[in-house]
Amino acid sequence: MTPVAGALLVATPVLDDPHFLRSVVWLAEHGEDGTLGFIINRPLEMPMSDLWEACPPSLADLQCAGEGGPVERHKGLLVHGIGTLADAAPLHHGLYVGGSIQALADRWRGGADAMGPRLFLGHSGWSPGQLEREIAAGAWLVRPGKLEQVLIPPVDGDALWKQLTLLRPVDEGPSVN
Repeated sequence: MTPVAGALLVATPVLDDPHFLRSVVWLAEHGEDGTLGFIINRPLEMPMSDLWEACPPSLADLQCAGEGGPVERHKGLLVHGIGTLADAAPLHHGLYVGGSIQALADRWRGGADAMGPRLFLGHSGWSPGQLEREIAAGAWLVRPGKLEQVLIPPVDGDALWKQLTLLRPVDEGPSVN
């Protein structure tokens, strides 16, 4: 499988970059200008209010944040699956970014659910052609991605990595949805 937006990158033992050791990265964008992704299997065990100064009270206690990658770790990106929220911007395959604080607060007044939200601190990025070279060198496996893998923090991030590492190519199932 070749890298496409919506797919997962699974780090192999060949990858010696400590930022990506045993990581699973969801590709948000992949094209001629480069690649943008978020590490999805490194949840942060802290309430969103500890990470987001303007966090609405209804989201304050949610523990749905994760390490997105080594680039711009001081910036957060809130993703979710609700395209009808005021000011939400489409990202890819049913995933949206941001929205008005009031709309976010109203939507998740009862807590996180299968549509998010998920706050990623930082992101992962590759320059044009860099990811293809790393895949060719055996550093990454490419697997189909599912929206719920991005929106629901894993209980055990290492277990997700192991599962995707052991998946044989013939067992990959349907393409990115």
